[in-house]
Amino acid sequence: MVNEVMAVIFELKAEYGFASEDAEIHLWHLVREGSSLALCDRAMTAESRTRSALALRDVFPERLCQECRRRYCELLPSTPPTAAGTSTAPAAVEPIQTVQTVRAVRGIG
Repeated sequence: MVNEVMAVIFELKAEYGFASEDAEIHLWHLVREGSSLALCDRAMTAESRTRSALALRDVFPERLCQECRRRYCELLPSTPPTAAGTSTAPAAVEPIQTVQTVRAVRGIG
């Protein structure tokens, strides 16, 4: 029996500030690729600036929606480390982009 793993790719979508004529970005939200609903359940517009979730490392933590961050972290594998200090989770079950984004999303490094 073959286990199939469904990979989910995330994007960043911009929420603009209300008082800015320059459409300054107030917050970034995480959405599933091709979706307009953020992980925090906020409806995003198709016109919102969109970036790859790989750009998370370039986003200041205070500019990322805290609810999106929390829900994204809940989706990440959370296998306790072994005695050697390495995770026992097989790499095949990690969501796409986890290696590049986990530190940025969790606000470390």
